[in-house]
Amino acid sequence: MNSTVFKQIFTLLFPICFLYSCQSKEHNPVSFYYWKQSFELSKEQQKLLKETKTTRLYVKFFDVILDENNQPKPISKIQFKEPTKMDVIPCVFIQNDVFRYVKDVHSLAEKINRLIDEIADHQSLKINEIQIDCDWTKGTRDHYFAFLEELKSQQGETKLACTIRLHQIKYQESSGIPPVEKGLLMCYNMDDIDEISTPNSIVSTKVLKQYVQEDTEYPISLDLALPIYQWGLIFRLGKLSVISNNLSLHDFPTKTLNRVGGHTYKVGKDVVANETNFCKGDLIRFESSSPETLVQLAEYFRKTNLTFNQLIFYHISQEHLNKYNASTLSSINRLIP
Repeated sequence: MNSTVFKQIFTLLFPICFLYSCQSKEHNPVSFYYWKQSFELSKEQQKLLKETKTTRLYVKFFDVILDENNQPKPISKIQFKEPTKMDVIPCVFIQNDVFRYVKDVHSLAEKINRLIDEIADHQSLKINEIQIDCDWTKGTRDHYFAFLEELKSQQGETKLACTIRLHQIKYQESSGIPPVEKGLLMCYNMDDIDEISTPNSIVSTKVLKQYVQEDTEYPISLDLALPIYQWGLIFRLGKLSVISNNLSLHDFPTKTLNRVGGHTYKVGKDVVANETNFCKGDLIRFESSSPETLVQLAEYFRKTNLTFNQLIFYHISQEHLNKYNASTLSSINRLIP
């Protein structure tokens, strides 16, 4: 982070942190998601974990999708390239359509538990909590909730958590409350990614206010996830064509891009950047989650009835972490109610 940006963030954060220092609750150290198929921490990532005193990583173990016969199929299983002494929380992403077709939730829970145990045993990991990530809908709710009940009954003393989207916070009656010990409120991927005019689909205080009101409550314990990643959305012939993770303006040769408004640029000639092919005429919307925006989210949550046990940043497996130093992330953590 250059000195000018750091001074701007410090100027923004310091009076807020000072104001709440006397009345702030005691906060746990921040945690992080690791969301790549190959587990291997870079020196920069290890340094950030040490400086934030992080002891816990939420690691995606695998995804579950439907195969060609509409049967559940695990894919993208994690490969550990190195051991870790961190407290690892296995995360499993399950495609919502799985619960449109799969009725035998007992068998599905058994298979998922078995695969989690296999991965954990191979790495000598002691598992105390599992997190399920599924954007359930009204049509899949009953089967999904039955699956969670089954999974919980098979786990014994292992805690079960699941992700909660903003629309499931706002429409609690129709969405239902999942039968788990804890929920994880996802405050990223918040706006319409496919619409070219969307200012920033990753994070938006304006969108948050549409789903969470000052009197909003939730009946189960919650953790909070905030984004620390960036990408480029490539629109070709008017439609979203490619998502290029970690993409930034600095990846392009000079005079390659022409700004057309906001954070959207037009490609002036065919070019390869960040291992992605770009064609003349493509539109690129560069998106990131600035520390300033994360502070705004935290400040808004302070005005609501929602409180959180743990702040988890998504995700440490992002390559560009330079603007999210330990001091900034810890300061944001202290603002979380």
